[in-house]
Amino acid sequence: MIDAITHTYKLKNEDSYGMTEHGFWVMDGASALKKNNYTSEGNDVVWMVNWWNHYLNEHLEQLDRSIVDLLEEGVDQFNADFSKFTNVDTLSKLDRASTGIAIGRMNGGKVECFVLGDVEINIQKKEGVIDVLTDERIEPLDREVMTMIANNPHRENEIVFSGYTSEELQVLQRNRMKMNTEEGYNVLEHDRDAIKKGIYRAYPQEEISAILAMTDGYSAICNKYEAFDRTELIDVCKNKGVKKVLEKIRVIEDNDQTMTTYKRLRLHDDATAVFLNGF
Repeated sequence: MIDAITHTYKLKNEDSYGMTEHGFWVMDGASALKKNNYTSEGNDVVWMVNWWNHYLNEHLEQLDRSIVDLLEEGVDQFNADFSKFTNVDTLSKLDRASTGIAIGRMNGGKVECFVLGDVEINIQKKEGVIDVLTDERIEPLDREVMTMIANNPHRENEIVFSGYTSEELQVLQRNRMKMNTEEGYNVLEHDRDAIKKGIYRAYPQEEISAILAMTDGYSAICNKYEAFDRTELIDVCKNKGVKKVLEKIRVIEDNDQTMTTYKRLRLHDDATAVFLNGF
């Protein structure tokens, strides 16, 4: 069984997911932290996730090539296409859209998993153990801004850019400068060298019971809101569907309009999940 969902309250969804005969992926896009937009989409991160959706649809079925190799070649092609709008070499980290990405692929009796960023792949083995593949270094960087948001009851009158106050934006920009550095975190953007720093695992397919790939707006149900542990989350996805989890996420968020019970960067994050079981 395969079940998938993506949802946003924004005009355009910066999350995405896709599937091929043997593969699947989820992406969690992050907009640039300057006001410039370069692409024909009018929103560079939406253009970016759409570009990668097309690329993965075209290339992920090349089972004789590694996921890392396909992504490295993809970055080269992505930069070439983006260069039609502006010189990629002149972009600072604040100018760059980026995306976390999680990819799974069934290949020769194994399930390959690759993660770059704070998206997740959860692998439930038949004995019940769950492996979680994700980069945990981003959330601590965001924590300072979450606290600023929760402690400023007047912030709605102080917004200067993309839903953030000047103080909040300064911290976000400082953290964005750590993108694809040893002091920060790794993510998919224009930097080819970041690909090799992703998390890669391969599991014998016969050992797996279920797989859940999700963006942080969806994984918040266990990581932040603690409504389910991971076993319960997978059980709900299996028995009631991924939409049921999303509905619970939105109820929790709607009941915390001030974002003080659950500190976060925005009231509603984009949320995306792909669930597979029945191996």
